[in-house]
Amino acid sequence: MEWTRGKCIGKGAFGTVHLAINRATGRAFAVKSVDARGGAPAAAMACLESEIRILKTLSSPCVVAYLGDDATAASRNLHMELVPGGNAADAVAVTGGLSEREVRPVLRRVAAALRYLHDVAGVVHGDVKGRNVLLGCDGAKLADFGSARLVSEAAPHGPRGTPAWMAPEVARGGASTQASDVWSLGCTAVELLAGKRPWSEIGGALEVGELLLRVGFGGRQPELPPRLSDPCRDFLDRCLRRDAGERWSCEQLLRHPFLAADAHDDEPEPSPRAVLDWEASDSDSDASFDCSEADIEEEREVMARAKVRIAELAPDTLRTSWARELDEWPTWASDTWAPLPGQEMSTNVPPGPSPSDAATVDDAGNGGGAGDGAVVTGGFCCVNRRACCDDRCRNQRSWSGVDRPGSPPLAVVSPLVSCIFSHLIQSKILFELSVSIFFLTTSGSLLLSWFDS
Repeated sequence: MEWTRGKCIGKGAFGTVHLAINRATGRAFAVKSVDARGGAPAAAMACLESEIRILKTLSSPCVVAYLGDDATAASRNLHMELVPGGNAADAVAVTGGLSEREVRPVLRRVAAALRYLHDVAGVVHGDVKGRNVLLGCDGAKLADFGSARLVSEAAPHGPRGTPAWMAPEVARGGASTQASDVWSLGCTAVELLAGKRPWSEIGGALEVGELLLRVGFGGRQPELPPRLSDPCRDFLDRCLRRDAGERWSCEQLLRHPFLAADAHDDEPEPSPRAVLDWEASDSDSDASFDCSEADIEEEREVMARAKVRIAELAPDTLRTSWARELDEWPTWASDTWAPLPGQEMSTNVPPGPSPSDAATVDDAGNGGGAGDGAVVTGGFCCVNRRACCDDRCRNQRSWSGVDRPGSPPLAVVSPLVSCIFSHLIQSKILFELSVSIFFLTTSGSLLLSWFDS
């Protein structure tokens, strides 16, 4: 596989992690590299080889996925799944610690990863800590198997891992075990809740040897954050027993009330489909579009009942002026108008602008493409230049853009005037003009009488 190395997204004692791109597919992934030109000690190369060997046998949604490996003259490379959310340690360093509700799903995923490693894969991780817990869109994932070992193989000599997260028996020089992973899980929980590494209450920058002595022989647990709930304290106590034989297994911890609470919150939610998302239902699928016609019909029935009820509540004097418009006003149907009830359909009538193609209609009005505009059905009022819904207006015309006259002939003048007066009366304009004329006439008569006298 040909790939291109990108920016550095992580760095350890002897290796680095870079963003990489598959040139053939464009897929992004992470590549962990150790210098093969003598810059890194042999132990670092041995750890990477062991990690490659173990990681390629694992398959769990709670463990970072192995994608491949290669070697060049410059480096030995491990290709891994890219988890874009960063690690848990960096997240809590910014926030100063997480709440129990925020920590619970992360710890549940880590405990599930350890259960898989211990009970299915026969692997001990050996270095569980916040920096090795990656936060992805589908939940936390356990990463960095540089200190991992197979249970079936002989344990390496000397402690392996990070001192502040080491179990007491490992700090005393013993091999990492499944129980030591559980202790490290408890230390990781303390780290995420407190926002700082375990044993930070000791203060100062301790030497590695001094810290190992305190962890291995101090006889204490790391200090717990204040104001923890009883279930959370009990969970930590089950993890941080100094006697390895008294610690719970990961299978038992996953059934602990602290981790079992709100277990459904781990399930990823669907992406919002709008600014105000709605709750997904069983019928929420692409097949639901098949019911759109029925939904439209139901909406029409509801609107019809609403119009009838409004008409019943309205006074009779008002109904004559607007109830007919509620019953007969044309409705949008696709790119055409629905026919008006009780009227014959006519086609190729120049309407007002169509919602689908205003430019076409404008061209038709200027003598271009008359027959290509949107179709209007029903009467066309020569005054309002739109579909007329007033049956008192008897001057509805239907003509095409071809035979439409440039100016109204004499035969059209009389109906035109009648139509104008009909609409003026409907809009009460004529009434207002009549009142104005009455007052002007009366005032003029009084003035003439005053001058004559």
